[in-house]
Amino acid sequence: MDFFTFVQLGDASVRMAIPLLLACLAGLFSERAGIFDIGLEGKMLAAAFLSAAVSFASGNVWIGLLAGIGISVTLSIIHGLASITFRGNQLISGVAINFFAAGLTVVIAQGWFAQGGRTPSLPKDARFNGLDFPGALTRVRDKMQASPGMQFYSEFVSGHS
Repeated sequence: MDFFTFVQLGDASVRMAIPLLLACLAGLFSERAGIFDIGLEGKMLAAAFLSAAVSFASGNVWIGLLAGIGISVTLSIIHGLASITFRGNQLISGVAINFFAAGLTVVIAQGWFAQGGRTPSLPKDARFNGLDFPGALTRVRDKMQASPGMQFYSEFVSGHS
C-alpha cells in the first residue's frame, strides 16, 4: 500500500469516527449531569433515519436536520422523564430507547420506502455542500505530486460537508 492509500484510509477513519466521538461527548456530559444515558445509539439511529426521511420527502436537507435534532431531543426528554421524574432505572430506560429506535425505524422505513429498512438516496441538490478551503488540491494527480502536508490538508481538512 502506498502513502496515498494510507491517507485515504485515515480520511475514512476520521470521517467515520466523528459521529461516535460526538456521541461519546454527549454521554460524558450526561454522565456529569448524573444521567447514565445508554440510549445514545437509539437517539442517533432515530435522528439519522428521520433526517434522511424528512430530507427525502421535503427535498431540503436543513429541514431534515431540524427533524433529526427534534426527535433526538424528544427521546432525551422521554429518557429524562422516565429516569428523573418517575425514578425509573436509567439502564432500562436507555435500553428501551435503543430497542424502540431499532425496531421502529426499520418498520417505518419498510412501510414508507419499501427498501428493506433503508431510506432512498437523496439527489445531489438535496445534500450538504462540501467546504473547499483555499489552497486545497482537488485533482488526484496534483495530490499525488504534492508534499505529505498538502496531501493531509487536501484530504482531511478541505472538501467535506
